[in-house]
Amino acid sequence: MRKWTIISVLLAGVMLCGCADTGNSEQSAGSGQGTKSVESQEDNGPEAGAISGAESGGGQSGDVSEPDSPEKQNENSTREAVQGGPYGRLSLSLPEGWCYEEYPMDSEELRGGKYGILFYPEGAGEGFIEVCYAGRFGVCGTGLQSENRTIAGKSANVGTYDNKNHWDFIIFQEEYEGVVALNSSEDGWWKEYGAQVYDILDTLSFEPEVREGGACVDSEQSELTEIGLHLSLKNVSATGATLVWNHYDPEAATGELQCGDDFVLQQMENGQWEEVPVVVEGNYGFHAIAYPISAGETKEQQLNWEWLYGQLAPGEYRIGKGVGDFRASGDFDEYTIYAQFILN
Repeated sequence: MRKWTIISVLLAGVMLCGCADTGNSEQSAGSGQGTKSVESQEDNGPEAGAISGAESGGGQSGDVSEPDSPEKQNENSTREAVQGGPYGRLSLSLPEGWCYEEYPMDSEELRGGKYGILFYPEGAGEGFIEVCYAGRFGVCGTGLQSENRTIAGKSANVGTYDNKNHWDFIIFQEEYEGVVALNSSEDGWWKEYGAQVYDILDTLSFEPEVREGGACVDSEQSELTEIGLHLSLKNVSATGATLVWNHYDPEAATGELQCGDDFVLQQMENGQWEEVPVVVEGNYGFHAIAYPISAGETKEQQLNWEWLYGQLAPGEYRIGKGVGDFRASGDFDEYTIYAQFILN
C-alpha cells in the first residue's frame, strides 16, 4: 500500500488511473480475492474523431460527428470507482489525473475499514485517501480538533490532530453512518490537491440497500474469557468460511486448548437460534481429531459446510465449535464458542 502497504501488484484490489481519453477502458469492481489491474487507454478506434461517409473534400456529402459539449467532455474524463460489500455499496467519481484502488471485504489491505476505495493523484510520491466502510469507528488521543461539515450532501465530522495542514479522518453520519474517510496524504501534494479531494468526496455515494457477500459479526459469544480465546470469521460465503482462532491470553487456560472438525450451524429465526437442517441423508460423522490452538498465537482453519448444509440462503447465522482445555488423559474441560455472521 502506498507508504502504508501499497505495492505495485495488489493482492486484492483493482488499480486504475484516470488519464486522458479513457472512455472505453473497463474495470472490475473488486469481486474477489484475485488480482486485476486495469490501466486507462487512449481510444484510437475508428469512432474517435471520425467522419461518416466520404472526406469533406471529396465532393460527396457525409454526416460529420458533432463535437462533445463541455459537459459531455467532463463526463468522459471522469472514472467511477465502485466497491460493493455486505453493508452497502460505495462509489466515487474521480477526474482525470487521479488513480484509485478497490478493496473487497477481508482483503486486509485497508488502514481502518472492512472494504473500500483508495485514491490519490497520479504521479504523487506517497500518500492516499481511504474511503471505507468501517462500522464502528472510535477516535482518541490529545490534540484533536473537530468540526462538522456537509460532504456529499450528508453531515460529517472532520477531525484533525496536532494542527496538521490536512484533516486526519472524516466520520459520515445520517444515511452514510459507518462510512469513514482516512487521510494518509503528504503535505507536499495536499497543498496542491486538497481542494480536489473535497470535490471527489462530494461525489461519494453509499447505498446500504445494495449488499453483497458475507461478513463476521461481533458478539459476546465469540469470546471465552475464562480460557482467553476469541473466534472470528473471514472470507464468509454461502458454502464456507475461514475460522480465525485467537488465543490471546496464554495464562487463562489451565492446559492446552484443542478443537476438532465437528461444528454446528444455526440460523436466527423469529428471534431464536434454530438448527440449520442438514442435507445429508442417513448417518454422518466427523473425524476424531484434536487440533492444538497455540497459546499467544492466531490460527486459521478452513471450513466448508456445503457437504453437510448445502449452500446457505441469505440470513443471519452462527457457527458453533467445541473447544477443550486439555490437561491430561481424562482431565479436561469442554466449552462451546460461537462465531456469528451474515449472508446477503
